Amino acid sequence: ATSASLFPLIAKSIRLNGIYVGSREDFLALNRFLTEHHLRPIIDRVFPFDETPAAYEYLASGAHFGKVVIRVGGE
Repeated sequence: ATSASLFPLIAKSIRLNGIYVGSREDFLALNRFLTEHHLRPIIDRVFPFDETPAAYEYLASGAHFGKVVIRVGGE
């Protein structure tokens, strides 16, 4: 729960969508399950950060099978 006022959003007719992804305990249980069962995500394609617009276009195309990753920094 939050104590912030939602009036500024309402006054500007801003649309706000949200999802509930569970508690921290749920997240930790999920990670234990994934580790225990050796489950790994399927990564379709990795884009460097400077190709972010292309990554979003690829994602929007629906041509991917698995995750589309944007690499930030590092290797």
